[in-house]
Amino acid sequence: MDKYKVFTDKGSWTIEANDDFDAMRKALYFCWRDGENFRRMESVKFHYTLQISIIENNQFYTIP
Repeated sequence: MDKYKVFTDKGSWTIEANDDFDAMRKALYFCWRDGENFRRMESVKFHYTLQISIIENNQFYTIP
């Protein structure tokens, strides 16, 4: 299990997950359950960031 730090509009918290897909699923569920807006998620072990983005008409947009 790897640790991920989740950042929301109300703060941040840490979760454990088997992989990136599982971490994103858990983060989005907990944000939905607690009424928070997901911002980004960082892998504690591997030091990279996951976030939700949109590609529209060849333009790349990051969800604030």
